[in-house]
Amino acid sequence: TGTKIVSLDIKDQNGKVTAVTENGETITADNAVISGGAWTNSILESAGLPKLNLKIWQVQWAHYEVDPEVAASIPQAFHFRKENDIDGGLYYVFPASASESVQADGKSFVKVGVDFPTGDALNEMVEFDYSGSEDVFKLMDGWVQEHIPSVGKRIDSYCHPYTMTEDSYFVMDMVSDNVALFSGGSGRAFKFGPLIGDCMSS
Repeated sequence: TGTKIVSLDIKDQNGKVTAVTENGETITADNAVISGGAWTNSILESAGLPKLNLKIWQVQWAHYEVDPEVAASIPQAFHFRKENDIDGGLYYVFPASASESVQADGKSFVKVGVDFPTGDALNEMVEFDYSGSEDVFKLMDGWVQEHIPSVGKRIDSYCHPYTMTEDSYFVMDMVSDNVALFSGGSGRAFKFGPLIGDCMSS
């Protein structure tokens, strides 16, 4: 884990799958699953396989400070409003009970994010900006002040990739006799994690 694969041979002379890491380590297996998220097409290219029609969204979220006695009253919620310029219109809040790993100085925190891309969709992760757009974070700050004013200041900020298919459906298939692929999580694959893992392993 945590090691970059730099090449993938889907059928070596012994009929096995061979991967080489950036440290020069060779990993050999009878079968493999490609589940590289936003890096899927880079992996497919290294294996000499056709690329998929995938786009990468830059999607932003953050944690906001809230007093523990107020936190219990904040539910999980989604808000749809009219799109306007860079504002894609879909906001969400996850309650403090879903953000228990983020605590400090007796405060609780809620997660607030948007479910629309920052800027244009990308083709490769080399173009990705993990800092996100401060203008989008300001939209989130304004949304918080308007709809959950009991929530305090933003304490952090994140921008993560969504791997999007054209129709937002998952891609699950065999790309060779001994290599299966999952991609196109479209920002919601985590909701189906156990089922996807079971499908791919079989």
